Amino acid sequence: MIGYKGFNRNNDGTMSCRDFTYEVGKTYKYDGEIELCASGFHACHELHQTWYFYPNDGNTAFCEVECGGEVIESDDDDGKFVCSEITILHEVDMSGVEVFGEAWGFREGYALVFKGGKYNHISTDGKLVSEVWWDYAYNFHNGYALVWKDYKYNYIDTDGKLLSNDWWDDAWNFSDGYAMVQKDGKYNHIGTDGKLLSKKWWDDAWSFYDGYAVVKKDGKWNHINTDGNLLSDEWWDYACDFNDGYALIRKGDKWGYINTDGKLMPWGLWDIANYFHNGYASVCEVDKMKHIDTNGEFLYEEWYDYVCDFNNGYAIVNKDKKFNYIDTDGKLLSTEWWDDVENFNPNGTIVIKEKKPYKIDANGNVTEIEIPWKKQSNKL
Repeated sequence: MIGYKGFNRNNDGTMSCRDFTYEVGKTYKYDGEIELCASGFHACHELHQTWYFYPNDGNTAFCEVECGGEVIESDDDDGKFVCSEITILHEVDMSGVEVFGEAWGFREGYALVFKGGKYNHISTDGKLVSEVWWDYAYNFHNGYALVWKDYKYNYIDTDGKLLSNDWWDDAWNFSDGYAMVQKDGKYNHIGTDGKLLSKKWWDDAWSFYDGYAVVKKDGKWNHINTDGNLLSDEWWDYACDFNDGYALIRKGDKWGYINTDGKLMPWGLWDIANYFHNGYASVCEVDKMKHIDTNGEFLYEEWYDYVCDFNNGYAIVNKDKKFNYIDTDGKLLSTEWWDDVENFNPNGTIVIKEKKPYKIDANGNVTEIEIPWKKQSNKL
């Protein structure tokens, strides 16, 4: 695997990285377990990706390297990987390469660069995206990057072209094909065609999520769809994003749910209600809590002191300062109640009772265990 690596230049002509000395033409093998950002030989797939880790300021040697042995790739979009064997092939001639004061990791195929107090983007082949250098810029997100000039915001596409003739006091990333913008203290949304979604400017607004955006006018809240139309005939005292097909709203001091038709669900209003998650939501009445499904039906009869979201088919419930798990049929997993628990793991979950650790499985079987990291040692 061919890659690129940056090194600190040493006075004796050698190069170093993390106190390890390298020479061109030599091969090095790491004796031990490799780990990203911790151990082994690190490199990047593209030359420009190394600038996120080493400054391209003339004091760094950039080399083409050949990597082998065990290789672990980074989960981030920075092109970084670690290997157990590396050969330093040759130093890259940087005389024809534009030097930046700083560069960041690649996102959606483009990286943010800084030079002379201004910002731009480069593609993976090292070409500048824009002819203009901005006072500030952000990473690309869903095909567009926010840029800032003379204290105003706009967007550029991957060809470096401005999206709009207008500049905004504030702006946010695109989601669901629209981005929220602010001007003179009011809010609107702009499409990828550079046009405003609505003729109305809102007192407050949120970004689009799952096809709808929350908007505020005259102290009341509603939702709009991607056509700019209001979802509900009624305005609420507060409203939240949609999740699992329902949005939380507040009416007076009570909470309920509306569907994507903007209709208030006839399930009742609660002192507290929470987002739907994996088809279930928790509601609270007079300091007690239960779960409901997307039909508004209770999963079980008993009210608990506290309940959590379902995770891997089970939710934590609390009663009289003790914990248990409940499934989506409303059945308790165990006849035992525990002093402390963690989110359910189908491979076995650690629970604590009287300071002793146990493991409980999906069948409710309990086994006493020993946790190695909790052992105390007499060694200093």
